[in-house]
Amino acid sequence: NDVSKKDSAVKLRRKSTPDVALLCGSLLRSALRHPKLFKLFVSDDNVPRYVYPFMERYVHQDSFEVSGDCLETFKFIMTGGVNPAAPPQQPEEQRGQDVDGEELQSTADIASDFLEKNYDPLFDRFNNRLLFPQASYVIKRASIQLLSTVLLTRSNYPIMMKYIASRHNLRTVMLLLRDPSPHVTLDAFHVFKIFAANPQKTPAITKILVDNRVKLMKYLDGLHKDREGVDVQFRDEKKLVIATLEGLEIEDDSS
Repeated sequence: NDVSKKDSAVKLRRKSTPDVALLCGSLLRSALRHPKLFKLFVSDDNVPRYVYPFMERYVHQDSFEVSGDCLETFKFIMTGGVNPAAPPQQPEEQRGQDVDGEELQSTADIASDFLEKNYDPLFDRFNNRLLFPQASYVIKRASIQLLSTVLLTRSNYPIMMKYIASRHNLRTVMLLLRDPSPHVTLDAFHVFKIFAANPQKTPAITKILVDNRVKLMKYLDGLHKDREGVDVQFRDEKKLVIATLEGLEIEDDSS
């Protein structure tokens, strides 16, 4: 059946030569473009078997090519293969009805439902397996970029609000701001600004930002100074984040 075939493809990715693994990755992504197959792949029974291993093992392969290909497949799983910057138009092959007369759900909508339903175990693994300090540069950078994509996708608004309400998530992103790689710190800034710009911050998030305000403002002021002359948007966003931090106040609950 279809699930057995996908199981074989995933196992081949792990055990075979890079060329075979890359071919299996391409075949798997091609299969996942079909909404019914994608929905089956991320169903409750199959998530522990097919999805979690990408974070726990597959993206950590020694082969750079295989690891990158696994990251590409994992990105498809998290987003449904949709670019959030593109117009919200359903792909041609995902429109209409299936053979049973039921309306087809787009892969993007399936991905959003999957993220919301599996939020806790999924993002716990995401932080601890992909964004931890000892992760490789490639994995950290690809993962923080993927996180930004997921959070800024319009259909993922409930997921974004839940993510940026977490103290653990904020601390994880703040650690990435101090990463040795300037590319990782730039990508981390684009996630950190979502925490800072949120007008509905929880008291716990506000407290962390206020407690670290002086250090954060000083650090952000010097962050990628060389980009400010050529990247006006980055310069303006950084100024806005610093101004937001400066204006933060902890509400007094004693009254």
